[in-house]
Amino acid sequence: MRHLTSLGFLVLAAILIAVPLTAGNEYELRLFMLFMIYGVIAVGLNVLIGLTGLVSLGQAGLFALGSYTGAIVATRFGFDMLFASIIAAIVAGIFGVLLAYPTVRVRGVYLAVVTIAFGLIIENVAVEWQSVTGGTTGLTSIPQPNVFGIRLSGYAFYGVLAVTLFLATIATHNLKVSRYGRAMLAVSQSETAARALGVNATAMRTLAFVVAAVTAGIAGSYYAFLNSYISPDIFTFSDSVRFLLMVILGGAASTFGPIIGAYILTYLPEYLQQFALWQKFAYGALLLIVMFVMPRGIMGSLALLVKRLRPSKRAVDAGEGLPAEQTLRHEVRAQQAELVARDLTVRFGGLTALSKASLRVKPGEVHALIGPNGAGKSTFVNTVSGFYKPTEGEFELDGIQLAGMRSHEIARVGLARTFQNTELFGELTVLENVMVGYQQRLNYGVTAAVLRTPAMRREEVTCRKAAIGLLAFVGLGEYANEDARFLPFGLQRRLEIARALASRPRLLLLDEPAAGLTTQEIDDLEVMIRRIAALGISVLLIEHHVELIMAVADTVTVLDYGQVIASDTPAVVQENPRVIEAYFGTSVEAEALA
Repeated sequence: MRHLTSLGFLVLAAILIAVPLTAGNEYELRLFMLFMIYGVIAVGLNVLIGLTGLVSLGQAGLFALGSYTGAIVATRFGFDMLFASIIAAIVAGIFGVLLAYPTVRVRGVYLAVVTIAFGLIIENVAVEWQSVTGGTTGLTSIPQPNVFGIRLSGYAFYGVLAVTLFLATIATHNLKVSRYGRAMLAVSQSETAARALGVNATAMRTLAFVVAAVTAGIAGSYYAFLNSYISPDIFTFSDSVRFLLMVILGGAASTFGPIIGAYILTYLPEYLQQFALWQKFAYGALLLIVMFVMPRGIMGSLALLVKRLRPSKRAVDAGEGLPAEQTLRHEVRAQQAELVARDLTVRFGGLTALSKASLRVKPGEVHALIGPNGAGKSTFVNTVSGFYKPTEGEFELDGIQLAGMRSHEIARVGLARTFQNTELFGELTVLENVMVGYQQRLNYGVTAAVLRTPAMRREEVTCRKAAIGLLAFVGLGEYANEDARFLPFGLQRRLEIARALASRPRLLLLDEPAAGLTTQEIDDLEVMIRRIAALGISVLLIEHHVELIMAVADTVTVLDYGQVIASDTPAVVQENPRVIEAYFGTSVEAEALA
């Protein structure tokens, strides 16, 4: 697919160069320039919609904000187009951060309503703040496009727009194939799993909003200089819907789909402008086609067709990977990972799920946590991994107090986990799932990701090699390029373990990893747990499978009704009367009397 992407950029560059040479008149050139402005908006919005899965219907408000900001600083302060656009991008970016805040609390339809309200507020401010925006009359006499005092001709302005669209497309593509793009996709598919791997979901959504806002702000500023006049009735809710449809029609999460969508929805109204009724029908028909015939959009459907006709090799060469032992082994000093929980109490209203539960996972040991259904095992695991907050008590890893930390912060300390119900990133490949697990070990920033610096590329190569090695470690090398959702259940369990190991944890929580596995798969799991422990990684195993526990555990702690009733070696715990009573409902003494 990489060579197809390179070909796509060559085609885009050729089109952008050829259009001004073949345009029949000034109107045709101006219309194509308008398409490029919309294209910049669409590629930025694609990061928000395609990667994080969030829907914004306030993009017209950000477009208006950029347009008014650029026009005001140009007309009142004499800024040229370059500096006006930079200021517009900054102002729009700030509002992008503000728009991202509601995602901490709301999603889906509720978030869409918030963004609609934002667009309406901007529209009303533009109408009412007459001293600044000109009210319903708008702003006129916007200067001609100029840079450093040099007036740009129509073709020079076209060149600025073409370069901006091309660079915006490259930048968003580079972001998509970086650790930030993988993290955004992970958050959209399973926020719970992403947080457990150290991904800050709020930060990823904020970044996506900022990218969408900055591109809309730049495009708005360009629009003001292109049109030389702006007013509130230019930026309406229907424009927000059109921008959204550009991304979905072209193919959300694809590199060139938003540009194709922008082209279609820029030129389609021109062809249908004399048929007002048919124009509305065309928009509705397009929306229905996208929803029912091409849910992946044009480019998404083409990519799926190419994948079926020319399927990529499912396996990767194991020789490309780094040995898992090299990726996972800690230095002797760093091996001493000890989890200590003291008097943990968790209450949900009037229900006490954990009551003064204390547990110590010694450095380098396999510690099993068992108990009947409803004993509080899952509550304990969710608490120490940061998904629940303890009502009372504390817990620490290697002396670092974890109570009060968020889940992604705890993951970065060195605690990784799997889930009782598998939480994979189904739309990502098996290899990409493990690369997401490696996320917190990558050090390059957003700028390096956008520019694809040599240092960034070296880190990505190391990440890929480590992921391939971990897939070989769990026996999934031949499925590396398969979408994770297509794996059999037993292999999904292995993938979760490989993904958790990619973060190089010092303590690994395995939440019922044997559930749903065959006898042979459980035997393989036993060997895998032993190999993990041999690398110096402490393991806390939550499991019902007694044979597996007896085979691998050094220490067993038993929970019943949220309280610890026993904690010792497997052999001692197996004979404990309270444990027998908890599991079978009767004590040994009672059975003897009977």
